[in-house]
Formats: sequence, structure tokens, C-alpha cells
Amino acid sequence: MTRILGLDLGTNSIGWAVVDKEKNQFTLVDKGVRIFQEGVKIEKGIESSKAAERTKYRSARRIKYRRKLRKIQTLKVLSDYGFCPTLTESDLNMWRFKKVYPENLDFRKWWLTDDEHNINPYFFRDLAVTTKLDITKAEDRYKLGRAFYHITQRRGFLSNRLETTKESDGVVTSSINELSEAKGDMTLGQYFYKKYLNSEKIRDTYTHREAHYLDEFERICKFQELPNDFIEKLKKAIFYQRPLKSQKGLIGKCVFEKNKPRCAVSHPLFEEYRMLCFVNNIKIKTPNEDKLRFLNSHERAKAIERFFLKRENFEFEDIAKVLAPKKQFKFYKDRNINAEDYLFNYSMSTTVSGCPVTARFADLFGDLVITENHKLVVTPEGYLNKLIQDAWHALMTFDNDNKLKEFALTKLLLDNSKSEEFIKIRLKQDFASLSLKAIKKILPYLREGIIYSHAVFLANMRSCLPKEIWDLPENQYDISNQITTIINTQKQEKDIVELVNGIIKNCHENG
Repeated sequence: MTRILGLDLGTNSIGWAVVDKEKNQFTLVDKGVRIFQEGVKIEKGIESSKAAERTKYRSARRIKYRRKLRKIQTLKVLSDYGFCPTLTESDLNMWRFKKVYPENLDFRKWWLTDDEHNINPYFFRDLAVTTKLDITKAEDRYKLGRAFYHITQRRGFLSNRLETTKESDGVVTSSINELSEAKGDMTLGQYFYKKYLNSEKIRDTYTHREAHYLDEFERICKFQELPNDFIEKLKKAIFYQRPLKSQKGLIGKCVFEKNKPRCAVSHPLFEEYRMLCFVNNIKIKTPNEDKLRFLNSHERAKAIERFFLKRENFEFEDIAKVLAPKKQFKFYKDRNINAEDYLFNYSMSTTVSGCPVTARFADLFGDLVITENHKLVVTPEGYLNKLIQDAWHALMTFDNDNKLKEFALTKLLLDNSKSEEFIKIRLKQDFASLSLKAIKKILPYLREGIIYSHAVFLANMRSCLPKEIWDLPENQYDISNQITTIINTQKQEKDIVELVNGIIKNCHENG
């Protein structure tokens, strides 16, 4: 007799039953159901994570705390240089750790506003760029310090060039651009003070950290001729941005090289790998032929040319147009095929991924990227030209356009116009299924026109064969040809293994 447990798993319940089986007879022993709370939050029929609300509040607390740390660092610099009433280390630590705001009466008086006497932060920010103050006097230093402290409280939006969010691409950017046009040559503080005097709304306006606040900070420092050491410390306290945590640990591992991370889809070598995998699978049938065949070398070259555009993808019809006469190309399964039609094994509407990053690099660096036969310029080991590799790596990792432009000018030696084009390149933050190491092994065979499945088999022959055999060029050529024949003619894996062993034995005997 056999006892069987059956389970029925649901989103918030588990049904179970136990039966005894003897021959073909089943007897119910017991049954039941266990109901538990759902793992998601449902409001008005909409599901959401239960942790989402908690995460939102935690993020808000972190932002508030980091803003407080920024204020504390700014006040420390201002106090040390006499630009605000003196605050002790104890005063600042009490605020940081005990949430007790400084009780110093002079500090409170410096910090508070008074609308009746026109004492407000925007007044001081306007004053800082319109009136030369005497920084040897404590009263004038306090006025400048109040302007700097207000900049610390609101330092604007700063986009990360590696992120493509609605905030960085949509309403925020357009609002910032409108504000920049509206304020003209005025600083942000001057513009807002003008609106304040006219009783116009100031809050809820998107501002940019570098274009607005950093620009105002630098103009104040230059106009007031402040000491360099004070400027450096204050700038760091106000505008320091904690770098994002690296997400490298989240990248998956290669299918073939288990200890290697997957390659970014924007890497030029991956773009070539993806292109050749597709091109090598294209089949064509001309009116003079009986069946579909793979492209010859001339046809492959014409097809490859279509991939080096700045578009991310295009339709297969673009390739068919360069391989067949006008309006004489069709998918081989289409109806109403005429005798003069060129047939392909892909539908004309099939989406094909291009090589946009490589195409942009070719415009910037010319012959350093692509040779006349439309192949990437690489070393015998499969490495890209170092300049191109550095350029791609900078685009992949730099999060600031200004730093990236400086890199383009000083390291890549591009002129100003090409540097502007360079920083406009946006790389996809996606990853392939293979590592760069595996791609480098496979690419040489793909470049010879071998289809992906055969190229993968051949790519690992280096590790399967003895080094003294594989290092001989004539052996490599002979083995590659025989392996291709084996794969095309043999269907079972055991037959392939036997024939490969035979090749190795033959190489030993003749070597």
C-alpha cells in the first residue's frame, strides 16, 4: 500500500489531502485547507507590495537625515570662518544625535526671518551678488553666511546621466529649462527675490543644482573675493553627493564561463557578436536557385553595412532591399510568390538589432573602430583598441556630463564639437547572457560566417585539445573544417564525440 500527499497551492491558501493507494483503489485518509494572509496589499482591486509603504517612509527619513548632516557640515564651516554666530562641536552633536536644535540666541537671531523688516534669505542672496561686503566685519560676514546656509537648505535637482527616468527626461528638465530662460543673467537668488517682492509664488519650482545653485555659489564667491580655502570647504559641505552603491554584484554569470559576469549589451564586441549571429543565419533563394542557402561573402558584406546606423533597431526589409532588386523580395512562406522573387527565411517586418554604439564611435574615431571590410579593429587576443575601450568604459561608468566632457577633451583628445556628441551617447544598462570572455572565443568563428551553434562548439576546442596540437595553424584550420563537417552530418552527440577523438588521435599520429 502507498500513501500519497496531494497539495493545491493558492495565493493565500494551501489545500491538502492524504490518500492510500492499493493497486488501483484509492482511499481518502484525511483532507483540509490552511488559509493565511495574502503576501500583497490590495486596495481598490490594485495589488502592491506590503513593503512599499514602509520603504517610502524609510527613504524619506534617510533624505531628511542626510539633509540635516549637510546643514551641520555647512554650519561647522561657517562657524569656523566666522560667517555665522559661533557654534560649538557640542551644539552640532546635540542636533545630530539628540535632535536638539542649537539654543544659541545669537544663532537664532541670525537664522530667523522678519518679513516686516525685509529680513529673509532671498534678500541676502540678492545682496551677495549686488553689493560688495566687507568680510573683515562680522555683520557683513553673517549676511553672506545666511545666503550660503539657505543654498544648503535647497540645492536643486541633479540628474544622473546613467539613469533614464521620467524625472530626468520629462517635466523636470523642461521646467528647469524654462526657469533658466526666465531668470536670464540673474542668479537664482536674485530672480526669486524679485518674485518675492512682487508676492509671486516661489516654492514648488524645479531647480537644477549645477546650472542654478552651483552657478550662484561661484558667482557670490567671485564677486565677494572670498578666501580659496573657505570656498573649497564650503563647496564640499554644500554640494557633496554620496556616490551610488555599485550594483556589479547583481550582474548574472555567463552561461558558458560560470565565474565570469555577463557582458553589457552596449559593448562594441557584443554588438558585433549579436550582428554576426543574425547575419550568419540569413538564408536567400534567388530566382535561379532551387532552395534557400546561406549568404555568400559578398552578400554578407552588403548586409553587414546596414547594421552600422545610429538606430537601435530596424526591420529586416532594410537588409532585403540591398540583397534583392526593388520590390522583388518576400518571406519564403508568403503567399503569391512570383518566379522572379528573391526569398528570405525572415519576415520583412522582423525587428533586427543594430550596432548604434559602434556606429557613433565610428563617427568620432574613424578608422580606429571599423576597417574597410566592416570588422571591428581588435588585437589578435580579441581586445578592442584601448582608446575605444576607455571611451566605452567612461560612458558606462561616468555619472556626470561635465566630467565626461573633460575626459573626452583630455584623454580621448576629441575637439569641442565631438566632445559634445560624445557625451550625448546613452548606453543601455542591460546585460547579455554571455560574458566578454566567451564572446571573444566565439567571435573569430562568427567572422568566418559559421552559424552560432557551430561557432560555440569550435570556440571551446582550444580547451579540449592539447596545447601543442592547437597551437599549429594548419591543425586549427583542419580541425575547424572537420568539426564543421561533423556537426552538419552527425545527429547524435556520441557520434560527434567519437569523431572528435578520432581527429585528436590523427593529429597526434601526424604531429
